[in-house]
Amino acid sequence: MPAEKEDRLIETVFARHSADGEQVLIGPGDDAAMLRCPPGEQLLITTDTLNEGVHFPAGTPAHAIGHRALAVSLSDLAAMAARPLWAVVTLSVPAVDAEWLRDFSDGLYSLADEIGVRIVGGDFVRGPLSITVTAHGSTRKAAVLRRGGGSEGDGIWVSGFLGDAAAGLEVIKHRLEGREVPGATRSSAEEALVRRFCYPQPRIELGAHLSGIASACMDLSDGLMMDLPRLLRHSQVQGRIAAEILPVSGALREFADRDDAYRLALAGGDDYELCFTVPPDNEHRLKSLPGEPELTRIGELHRGEGLVLTRGGKAWEPADSGFRHFW
Repeated sequence: MPAEKEDRLIETVFARHSADGEQVLIGPGDDAAMLRCPPGEQLLITTDTLNEGVHFPAGTPAHAIGHRALAVSLSDLAAMAARPLWAVVTLSVPAVDAEWLRDFSDGLYSLADEIGVRIVGGDFVRGPLSITVTAHGSTRKAAVLRRGGGSEGDGIWVSGFLGDAAAGLEVIKHRLEGREVPGATRSSAEEALVRRFCYPQPRIELGAHLSGIASACMDLSDGLMMDLPRLLRHSQVQGRIAAEILPVSGALREFADRDDAYRLALAGGDDYELCFTVPPDNEHRLKSLPGEPELTRIGELHRGEGLVLTRGGKAWEPADSGFRHFW
């Protein structure tokens, strides 16, 4: 590809925003960005890679891929009560497709504009379809939420609904294979679930409000059964949750029977909701938090280790325990 044409493509994907002169001193176009962290705050950095066939099916709309690629990294910042500032995007594509690139960048920048994130650089290479986003945020050191910090007696809470994105992925896979979805009764429910997979909403505002209320926090990317034990290990406590009080949306109840809904809510990934623990004396403060999403208390922390799941008051272990990258 001629250098001039490649430069124009890079500008299309990465250089829609000019430097603002306050925090972005040098933006896209140079060999590196020059940034200024807000005074009195600390910098937080997170990186996520999305590969076709692993993190999204082949045939997923480019607009949705652009949104998801940024959303998953912003969700990490939300879990630590950070304010998103900048992102660097590396895009690998097997071939140059101007329409695909335009749709991808529209999805990417739509979310960036909504959140107030500046895309300050990146790379554009030929290869298998893959996107890596490095997101930067900031907050005061004392305000940071971490996975460690939960204590015996704290409640375990989650935001929003669980299992919708995993169900949406099942719908997408069936459609791409040209098969009907077993058990689906309403197209409106399917569309709602598909949207939850394609367009996760990073809980930036909620994460900021939880600072000073929650004792520990993380986002749910690999499913509650995989992610919550990570928080428990860092906090050195045992968690006990009840399957029947997990927040399940109306769309998921229409799509799946009760057992499948439990399975998806527990083991389905890609929800990007927040899972957090709250000391008993702070739980009343959750009622005064503004706006969405809905918050649900699903269990509590105890002395010990590991995750104990109950159903109907009895210990229960589902067959599927969540997404694994390697085994």
